[in-house]
Amino acid sequence: MKTDQEIMDSVALKVSEILGISAEGIDKTKFVYLYTLLYTNMGQGKDGDDNMRHWMNTHNTHLGFCPADSLTDGESLAMMIEYLEHFANI
Repeated sequence: MKTDQEIMDSVALKVSEILGISAEGIDKTKFVYLYTLLYTNMGQGKDGDDNMRHWMNTHNTHLGFCPADSLTDGESLAMMIEYLEHFANI
């Protein structure tokens, strides 16, 4: 039986593969939550995956940075989550 940490590591690895970015040095719980918000906002399937990758790898003028470049910064990660939560709740 897998431990909770092993499960979280496995899920974070799958998310990093979908988004095309490394999960090294990232809070895995928040990273997976960020993915669920992206999924909620951008949908599923190939178009949703493409849209999520685009959002992660493009400079966001509202946030003031490129999300993929700022994942290891806890404050920036919190800003991304708050930003996406806003749109998920509209």
